[in-house]
Amino acid sequence: MEFDQLSFFLAVVEEGNFSRAAERVGRTQPALSLALKRLEEELGERLLDRNPRKVVPTEAGRLLQNYAHRLIFLREEAQTSIAEMRGLMRGRLRIGANESTSLYLLPELLVSFRKRHPGIKVEVYRSTSEQIPRQVLEYGLDVGFISFDPGTAGVTSDLIHRDPLVLVVPPKHPLARRKEVRVEELSSETFVAHNARTPARTRLVDFFAAHRTPLNIAVELSTIETIKAFVIRGAGLAILPRMSVADALKDRRLKEVRIQGMTIERAIRVVHRPEGELSHAAKAFLELVIKAGK
Repeated sequence: MEFDQLSFFLAVVEEGNFSRAAERVGRTQPALSLALKRLEEELGERLLDRNPRKVVPTEAGRLLQNYAHRLIFLREEAQTSIAEMRGLMRGRLRIGANESTSLYLLPELLVSFRKRHPGIKVEVYRSTSEQIPRQVLEYGLDVGFISFDPGTAGVTSDLIHRDPLVLVVPPKHPLARRKEVRVEELSSETFVAHNARTPARTRLVDFFAAHRTPLNIAVELSTIETIKAFVIRGAGLAILPRMSVADALKDRRLKEVRIQGMTIERAIRVVHRPEGELSHAAKAFLELVIKAGK
């Protein structure tokens, strides 16, 4: 089994197509097919289902995919570490984050990291909080940002930020003149919410239920930016992480109104493998993130 064979195999799995994979790795399609055929013969298992629409891994292929990611990562880490020992400042950092972290937390961190380490290539992948711990564990990501303690063996999570949920209303809404409202006063209001069922949303629903007040969610949307646009246009109210509405509050497109007694926070954690399994780039970024969170 050769590294080139594993790289070819991963390219086919990720592209779902032999011709695109061949172009990606700089080989001809027949050469790629022959290399994977020899890999299947060596392992004694069929690794790919060659469907008319898309090439997909078999059960054996999915198992090999996990190991291939790890082996290639370790090879790259070894090459990078040796290069760094010689003073060649190069490497790669792969980060997984959900929508809000990508938009509202990462930019400042990455600008700071790039100033310190301009030779490091940074790749940010959009993913859900539920998927990120597994992707970190399987070497698909170096670090990831999530909103809960994963409790996953083999990965560590550090709390770096607490982001309170806040009620935001359009400037012309009657509540915009108030600094604080009781939750019972919101019983007749309609809300715009994210369609993801997060722990923070569960706590919010429970908070309204504890006060015997209906939370009337009239519209569910897939992005926070869309939710903000709806609220700005007067389509309803929203309860969102303060970090995500800071810009709209600053330029007065939205108004924050405190809900009496509501102290719901969204905890943001950075997840990673043990330091001994991290690249130099990942260690440097992790150090920056933890320091910024203090």
